Amino acid sequence: MEDDFKTYVTKNLSVLFICMGIYPNSAGWSHLMDAIYLAAKRGVYGISVCRLYAEVGKAVHKSGVAVERAIRNAISKCENEGRMKKLNEYFGYEVYSEKYPIRSGELISILATKMLDDYSASNRMSRNTVSHSDIDQFENDPMHAT
Repeated sequence: MEDDFKTYVTKNLSVLFICMGIYPNSAGWSHLMDAIYLAAKRGVYGISVCRLYAEVGKAVHKSGVAVERAIRNAISKCENEGRMKKLNEYFGYEVYSEKYPIRSGELISILATKMLDDYSASNRMSRNTVSHSDIDQFENDPMHAT
């Protein structure tokens, strides 16, 4: 079940990231992908972004500061190229405006929330039941074990 969620997140975010101009050959791609997955897995409410960066960095032998910098660079590239508006298309409403640029922690939070909501909705449609136990099963992620 855990692999299903990771595959779901990876597949959905890959398409979005490419549309936004974040490509797989950049460090920002993998760090942002891992940070969103971890935030969704742990629950987005009350999560410390600094701890999240440190945990992502630990898995790839980088510092939390290096992870944060790579993510900020990826977001800045999108903003400079005018591609952050793709977020609005993805969500179907305005989550980004040039007047109020989005911060990295906000981006991680809204995308993690969307991944959780969409994944839960797709599972409910296939099983016709509402269950939060699927998300609880992700607590024992061997990829990011400490």
